[in-house]
Amino acid sequence: MAKKPKSSAEKSRPDGVRVTAAKCVRCKQPVVPRFRPFCSQRCSDLDLAGWLTSKYRIPTDDTPDGSEIELPTDDD
Repeated sequence: MAKKPKSSAEKSRPDGVRVTAAKCVRCKQPVVPRFRPFCSQRCSDLDLAGWLTSKYRIPTDDTPDGSEIELPTDDD
């Protein structure tokens, strides 16, 4: 039986991606697909809180131009 030639769409598709048993990026517990790459909503929320409080930053060589939002302080 002869093989059917692959169409151009089938040629460009990868064979498949094998996903191994991943671990949560925060606590190293097994990942739950719903919260990937985390194991739970809690780990996801903790990571988001880190970004919102500037615990995590993306390094840049740009100097601040003063257009950042400044939050009011309790001293006002």
